[in-house]
Amino acid sequence: MNITLKQLRAFVAVAQEGSFTRAGEKLHVTQSTLTSSIRILEEEIGMRLFDRSTRTVGLTLQGAKFLPAADRMLRDLAEALDEMKMTAQRQRGTAVVAAAASFINYVLTPAMIRMANSYPGVSVRLREETTEGVCRLLASGEADFGVTTLFSKVPELDASLILRDTYGAVFSKDHELRLEGSPLSWNRLSGHRMVGLHRSNGIRELIDQHPRIAAEFKAPAYEVGSMPSLLPLLEKGFGYAALPALAAQPLVSSGLVYARLSRPALQRELFAVKKKGRSLSPAASAFLEAMTESLGAIKADRDMEIAFGWPEMKKFRNGGAQE
Repeated sequence: MNITLKQLRAFVAVAQEGSFTRAGEKLHVTQSTLTSSIRILEEEIGMRLFDRSTRTVGLTLQGAKFLPAADRMLRDLAEALDEMKMTAQRQRGTAVVAAAASFINYVLTPAMIRMANSYPGVSVRLREETTEGVCRLLASGEADFGVTTLFSKVPELDASLILRDTYGAVFSKDHELRLEGSPLSWNRLSGHRMVGLHRSNGIRELIDQHPRIAAEFKAPAYEVGSMPSLLPLLEKGFGYAALPALAAQPLVSSGLVYARLSRPALQRELFAVKKKGRSLSPAASAFLEAMTESLGAIKADRDMEIAFGWPEMKKFRNGGAQE
C-alpha cells in the first residue's frame, strides 16, 4: 500500500472542513488537486471515504473510523519533526562524555557551565573513566566521545591529540622535597614516601611502562583509587605523588607544590576519541565546541602544551584520523 502524506493531509482537511473548497484554501492547493488526492487515496484503500453530493461532503462509516488514525499519524509526525528540528538547533538533546578525572575537573566542568549558558535545553552527562572504560563506552554507544590517554593506536577509534603535560612531584609546602628545587630528578625521590594511584589509572600506567623509571616508583607501598583521595594525604605531608601537570592543578590550587620531574622527563598525552566514522550529534558537537573554548582559556607553559584548537576540533568532529 502506497499512501502519501499529501493524501493523508488532504483527507484530514476535507473531513475537518466538510468542504473541498475550504480544505483547498486551508492547504493552499487547487480543488482539482485535492479531489485527485482523495480519489487516489480511496483507490489505494479500496473503499470510499466520503459521501459527496452537490451541496455536502460527509464521511462514510469507514472514513469516520479512519479519521482519528490519520489525524494521529500526522500529529505524531509533526511532533517528531519538531523534536528533530529543535535537536538540530541545539535546543534539545543529550551529550555523554567519558574522560579522565583530571580533564573533567579542569576542562570539562567549565565547558559544562558554558553549555548551560549557551544551550540550556541540552543535557550533559560526564563519566569519569579509565582508558579501558572510555573505549568500552564508545564501543557500546553509551558515550558520544571521550578524552583519555592512549597507549597505542586503536583502529576502531578516531582520535586527535588534545594536550601533552609533563609529570612532576606533588607534595606539601612543608615537605622535605621543597628544598630540592625544580626540576627534580627521579633519583632524588628515593627515600621519600610515595603515594601512587591504582594500576587501572592511566597516570599510573605511564609510570609503570617507562623503561628508565626505577622499579621502586612502580610499586609504591601506599596506593589510592582516585585523585580526590590524594589531597588529604599530601596536605598532611604524607609523602608525595607523581602526577602530570594538568592532573596536579587542583592540588596546586589547594596549596600543594608541583616540581617538574626530569631524568627521565615523562609526558602524558591526552586524546579526544570517538567511534570511528560516527558523526557527533548536535548536542555532542556543541559540547565539543565548549570544551575547545575551555582549552583555549588554559594558560599553557613548559609543563603543559595545548594541541587542540578550532581547526583540530573541526577535523575531529568530521572524522579526523589518529595522530
